[in-house]
Amino acid sequence: MPRLHPDNLGAAHADVILPPYDRAAVKPGIVHLGLGAFHRAHQAQYTDEAIGVAGGDWGIVGVSLRSASVWEQLSPQSGLYSVLSEDADTCEVRVIGAVQEVLVAPREPAAVSSAIAQQDIRIVTLTITEKGYALAADGVSLDRRDEVVARDLEQPDRAASALGILALGLRERMLSGGAPLTVVSCDNLFENSKRLRAVLVEYLESTFPEVLPWLEEHVRFPCSMVDRIVPAATSAQRARQSKLLGLKDEGAVSTEPFRQWIVEDDFAAGRPAWDRVGVQLVTDIVPFENIKLRLLNAGHSAIAYCGLLAGCSTVDEVMADTELRGFMQRLMARDLMPALSVPPGFDLPAYRDQLLSRFANPRLGHRCGQIAMDGSEKISQRWLPTLAQAEAPQLRKALAAWVYFVLCTDFEIDDPRAGVLLEQRASDAQMHEKIERVLACARIDRTGVGLFDELVRDVEHHVQVIREKSIRTLVS
Repeated sequence: MPRLHPDNLGAAHADVILPPYDRAAVKPGIVHLGLGAFHRAHQAQYTDEAIGVAGGDWGIVGVSLRSASVWEQLSPQSGLYSVLSEDADTCEVRVIGAVQEVLVAPREPAAVSSAIAQQDIRIVTLTITEKGYALAADGVSLDRRDEVVARDLEQPDRAASALGILALGLRERMLSGGAPLTVVSCDNLFENSKRLRAVLVEYLESTFPEVLPWLEEHVRFPCSMVDRIVPAATSAQRARQSKLLGLKDEGAVSTEPFRQWIVEDDFAAGRPAWDRVGVQLVTDIVPFENIKLRLLNAGHSAIAYCGLLAGCSTVDEVMADTELRGFMQRLMARDLMPALSVPPGFDLPAYRDQLLSRFANPRLGHRCGQIAMDGSEKISQRWLPTLAQAEAPQLRKALAAWVYFVLCTDFEIDDPRAGVLLEQRASDAQMHEKIERVLACARIDRTGVGLFDELVRDVEHHVQVIREKSIRTLVS
């Protein structure tokens, strides 16, 4: 089977959707930091469709911040890759042409800075996960204890963090003429671009303060809300997708048909015609962010920990389990939904029902272990606001599932605070003391949660129920 490449597109199956524009005539207009599967199935696809509908020089220079694996997948394919979107009823394969160049930051940092500095680049987008923002315990300031950030602060010209790499690019852009720029965070953080700006300004104050006046006047940071479930790729999925495509695709991405992108309409130098391909442009993103983070993402995390403790590998397995699905329905209806403020006209029960249907999609194979990664960061964003606002007895059970996962199992902990969490797993301290220290890693403490001692007692009791009986006993 020939490999996906512009010269081989004629060999793709007839039902595959191909880019409807001349890629060679499109120049880059966007730099994206964090060229993972989510970006390729979300922002890049929206951009590809916008170019097809309205044209414009909005090609993407994608930057891998760590490994060269994405470069190895996409560069031999001239940036092309396919997106498979499917559920039980639909299946669509589309080749995306918007990514025009792939850079690997650790091996070509100067090229990344140069790309951000190019005057034809008008937007920088980021998907670097919650931990990539190096937020301190208050959730808004820079965590100077972060090992990578601390090294960057000492040697900012050799930056390795996303913040440091962005700062270098902004400095070079300012020195190269200082054309206006828009920076858009596309991660699951409340007021994501606002937080990005806050930690970036703090970083620049310590490294390149001369950039700050220009940044204040010429750089915009609109917040955004993104939604599409994109499981991590597997070799089996890539092989299956290549057969559907008719070409071998090492960069294949699979996802669900549903997608959503809401962005504050505050751009310094134009944007693609995203609004013509389904992107919502709004003046205030906060109500939409809250709904997504505190219902979809909060539900996902609950599914992950309860599912893993119940022996389920994927989200759809959890939703096929009568007891676990019932718990998810109660969690949403009794705890998560009542704590939300929704925009006028927004049908929250219909949105909830749509989420439950999406979670049950048998085609995704979304692994609970993938969702469970970076739990301390995700829980502080997804669960803490509700726990601080209401008693939330069902959510306390989900919280206990995370605590049990950390303290009482041998599951691998892939988390920015893994050292502290593993230390508590091995500790001989009293259970309530260990629970308090684990919760502190997710910024859940007396300063942010009323009746904190009661919360800890509930969690300790729930952990005992899981230990002596099972997670299903707890949530039934």
